[in-house]
Amino acid sequence: MSEPRPGVPDPVPPYASGPELDTKVSVLAPTSAAGGLAAFLEATRPSGDRTAASGDSAPPFAPVRLEVIGALSAALLADSALARDPATVAVAYWMRPAQTRRLAADFERRVVAEPEVVRVPVGRVLHIAPANVDTLFIYSWALSFLCGNANLVRVSQDHGPIVAAILRAIDRVARDHEELRARDAFITYAHDDRVTSALSAWCSHRVIWGGSEAVAGLRPLALAPNASERTFGTKFSYSVFEASRYLAGGETERARVASAFFNDFFWFDQMACSSPHVVFWVGAERDFDPAVTAFEKALQGEVDRKAFVPAVSSAVQRRAFAFELAASATLRVELGRPGFVGVRVPSPAGLDRETCGGGFLRHCRLDRLEDLVRFGGEGDQTVTHFGFGPHELRSLARALGARGVDRVVPVGEALAFDVVWDGYDLLDDFTRRVRLRTE
Repeated sequence: MSEPRPGVPDPVPPYASGPELDTKVSVLAPTSAAGGLAAFLEATRPSGDRTAASGDSAPPFAPVRLEVIGALSAALLADSALARDPATVAVAYWMRPAQTRRLAADFERRVVAEPEVVRVPVGRVLHIAPANVDTLFIYSWALSFLCGNANLVRVSQDHGPIVAAILRAIDRVARDHEELRARDAFITYAHDDRVTSALSAWCSHRVIWGGSEAVAGLRPLALAPNASERTFGTKFSYSVFEASRYLAGGETERARVASAFFNDFFWFDQMACSSPHVVFWVGAERDFDPAVTAFEKALQGEVDRKAFVPAVSSAVQRRAFAFELAASATLRVELGRPGFVGVRVPSPAGLDRETCGGGFLRHCRLDRLEDLVRFGGEGDQTVTHFGFGPHELRSLARALGARGVDRVVPVGEALAFDVVWDGYDLLDDFTRRVRLRTE
């Protein structure tokens, strides 16, 4: 075998064969679908003599597809284990009929606004889901499904009980819905470039959710010449609070903010790209310590109220991370909160974007809201806010967006999924525009 030449990338591995795919890939749902993965790939490839049930796409937001998503929403809420998981409840409510009708209405407005364009499904979508956010694969798949596509969703082999229960719910719904059973598959396999190459050759659009290293490893795997791709790599997120307005709020207001921040901060062990890692406090120096103390007291109160017990590994990790930071910088570490660790950083110059997760939070003061713009960068995603008016926030979004920030949303909405994610419109990604001239 010849040695690779400097500056020349390694060759893309040859595609896995059909029998090899069926050996290496486990189809998790729908288990009632006929044949293995190779049969699924063949049945969903475009062909002029196939029926709509097996080969051709339904139009975007077809009633039969809205019905499937509504049935899955009900199935998730009816599962006793999933109904106790806040993230799954959130995705189930996001898929309820009232919400999907709003999505359909939004899509119809786009259609009306472009009379010389016919929107059609992009075709066949390969979703590669992250391991650290259990429910993200459902949002990605559901939008693509509603847009009329055939879908192949790869979930991590290390998925936990929540993902397993969601897949069982999908399996139950698929038994009664041919539209889901024939054109969608949820799979898992060990990292294998030959398998991923074969799946990439099948799809007309590939969407990769994961850490930047995972994205970098998958992007060299070739797509079909006319296929498209969207990648979502590692991002960094933070919050900004107006200190005096927070202090002016009563106990009820602070409890409400703590409840909202709890969801942003603790879900997915603070490892989602939109989870905040820093709270910037805008205001006078005299307000900084009182605001941080009041905020952390309220947040610990929410931790106690919800009887939230962090994993032992998370507690050890965040303390070790705090001690490491304290050894290399001037900062104040608070270890008195059993639910999390708070660190006060004197200046934004002392902040980096290294993350710990598991309940580690840094606080930093700014004189003015516009000072936050100097911190923003292309690797940033979500800024949650409290205490600022619409005009201030629009100016902030314009300035931060120019530096790379994707979202500016109220505290409590960091993890709320939207069709526009990381600055890209997924409804546009999952459909194609066919130009139409009638005269």
